[in-house]
Amino acid sequence: MNHPLRILLIDDNPHDRTLVIRELRREFPDLHVDQVIDAKGFDRALQTGGFDLVITDYQLHWSDGLSVLRAFKPRHPGCPVIMFTGTGSEEVAVQAMKAGLDDYVLKSPKHFVRLPAAVRSAMEDITERRRAEDTEREMERVRVLAETAGAAAHEINQPLTVLVALTEIMLMQAAPDAPQRSNLEALYKASERISRIVRNMEGVRQYATKPYAGGIDIVDFEASAGKP
Repeated sequence: MNHPLRILLIDDNPHDRTLVIRELRREFPDLHVDQVIDAKGFDRALQTGGFDLVITDYQLHWSDGLSVLRAFKPRHPGCPVIMFTGTGSEEVAVQAMKAGLDDYVLKSPKHFVRLPAAVRSAMEDITERRRAEDTEREMERVRVLAETAGAAAHEINQPLTVLVALTEIMLMQAAPDAPQRSNLEALYKASERISRIVRNMEGVRQYATKPYAGGIDIVDFEASAGKP
């Protein structure tokens, strides 16, 4: 992460909020904390978003941690949520995990020190998850590209075969000193090169790129053909 960690802390106990922030700042000195103490503040945070992680108590004067989780996760599914509470139960923990909770930490003097590790673990998990999603999207792009290349090659191949054959026949019929022979030879070479490109397009499984005019990269079908 190349920016200070931004956490939404939902807890209406000022003493507990102070302890949480103190413990987290030992691990994350540049931490930025947005504190929510009532329903109005939560609604505002829900609309604003932009948090790296949420820490919520379960027992709140105006709501509970499960309701907070169920309201927040659908709006911000990529943001980890940790429930840090001393009033929940095993049943609450199970329900929360089913609703998308990332971690559950008991709120007690000896567990305050565990909170920074839970935050770091949740952030590492979400980073890995995003990396996996990026990889999956890239694989889908490759699949679509391969299918498109194969379909295009199939459509091009038939008329191209006719073009190559006719050019070859005209070359065979042209006299060695015929004025049009050099043009026919150039046409035949170009047709053969296109044929190779089309065959390579049919063999694309992953794609390589090469520089092109204007500083952009384009697909290099010759380099891509047969890549594992």
